[in-house]
Amino acid sequence: MGDERQLTEPVLRPRPELSQFTKDARWLIVIVALCILFQQPGSTWGATFFHAGQEIDFRSSPSLGTTLLTVAVAVGGFLVAVARRGASRFDEHTVMGLTLAGVLGVTVAVWLLMPVQMAWLQWSVEHGQPHPFVLGNVVETTRYADYLG
Repeated sequence: MGDERQLTEPVLRPRPELSQFTKDARWLIVIVALCILFQQPGSTWGATFFHAGQEIDFRSSPSLGTTLLTVAVAVGGFLVAVARRGASRFDEHTVMGLTLAGVLGVTVAVWLLMPVQMAWLQWSVEHGQPHPFVLGNVVETTRYADYLG
């Protein structure tokens, strides 16, 4: 039939063990994806305020900027980690840890911005500023009172 040893030898060869850096990089990809998914509900909110016969409605949708910032921090950290492989100080594992902290920090900032933006909008509308400064992902709609009925 043939040489059976040739058929089974590749199966019997042990696979090389993945380096810790490869494992860290794979985990970073998973964590970045989870953080981007977790940022979406944190940047989606709405609030309606009334002032001087006006109904002012603010709606926020997920921001492309925070998603790109998260990916940029991860890619930048990975590239620095590759460049620092084998260094005595700030080696690749330290840099990957700092990268992870940066990605998680962006996600926390997205969630902290939600109540801060809502408080700012409420304060500014109540104090007579119906069109306050908002981030780019916030849409404002103003409805005026209907005097006909």
